[in-house]
Amino acid sequence: MNKALAALCVFLIILSGFLWVKMTTLENQVKELQKPSLYETMTLMQSVVHKISYAIDNENGELLDFYIHELEEATEEIIEANLVYHDQPVGQLTEKMLEPTIEVLEDAVESGDWDRVQERNQVMIRACNNCHTSTGYSWRVKNQLRK
Repeated sequence: MNKALAALCVFLIILSGFLWVKMTTLENQVKELQKPSLYETMTLMQSVVHKISYAIDNENGELLDFYIHELEEATEEIIEANLVYHDQPVGQLTEKMLEPTIEVLEDAVESGDWDRVQERNQVMIRACNNCHTSTGYSWRVKNQLRK
């Protein structure tokens, strides 16, 4: 009986180790699936930046607020995921280079000075382009984010 109990204990220990490895593997796969797609997020951001420019051109503050909010959400996804693309710290660069310009754009919108809003928007677009240049991917956005 003691041998059977000992064998059962050994079996359960091995089984629990196997299950732990499987669970850890599955958790890592789920984490990977939850990361935002850099391509999809950047494509969305490019579209939103264009729409921000259109809202500014039409001095539509409500629409502008909406699109700035959408841009902030996309930016936060990249930052929170701490995305790295081909050894480039995209999440960190987004936090350092883009996020502050969005906040300054929001402040300009609150001022109601549309010339200032336009200028802050151009600063934000330059931040996008500068980030791409710093990662060696400027060829992908050349002329795309210019107004």
